[in-house]
Amino acid sequence: MTFDTGPGKLNRRNFLRGSGVALMLPLLESSGAMKSAGVPKRMVAVNFPLGFHGPNFFPEQSGRDYELSEYLKPAAALRNDFTIVSGTSHPDVDGGHAAEKSFLTAAPHPGSRSFKNTISLDQFVARRLGGSTRYASLTIGDHGMSWSANGVAVPHESSPSAVFAKLFLSGTPKEVAARKIHLRSQHTGRRAGGCQSHGGQSGQARS
Repeated sequence: MTFDTGPGKLNRRNFLRGSGVALMLPLLESSGAMKSAGVPKRMVAVNFPLGFHGPNFFPEQSGRDYELSEYLKPAAALRNDFTIVSGTSHPDVDGGHAAEKSFLTAAPHPGSRSFKNTISLDQFVARRLGGSTRYASLTIGDHGMSWSANGVAVPHESSPSAVFAKLFLSGTPKEVAARKIHLRSQHTGRRAGGCQSHGGQSGQARS
């Protein structure tokens, strides 16, 4: 998954820290061979607490040949792989910011004192598909959006580095330590190369 880091675009750090995300992940290539049965089904649910500008997202036409909206144009090459659904809502979900609790559950009146949540969609799916993925589910972001069948919030991870370590650093403690050193050296090398290149360009400009 890649993100455009240009002005006004979403980057990975902001995505992880600012969005509540429930992920159903396949076996990653870094963890070994994929299962012979093929790529497992997975689900990704993304919550934007402050929403987005609907007219820039939803196409004006219906049907297969709709014209891509402003927000969908970067995904033009993938248009045959996704479906846009509009006009949906959660009846009786109110309470302002408290409505986040019902994002994946549709439980009514999340702002009331007597509110009780129920299982979220991602956890419902994880029960059925989670056995074929490396992790049954991951909840990532500053605000947890996942809830158990008893209406208890599923713990979430807000640290990008912790999520990275969980996904890509595995093995014995010695192997993990060696991998961390390798990654740090690569990162340091890239930063040094970037600074050297920038300095060279500046020198040419001065001459």
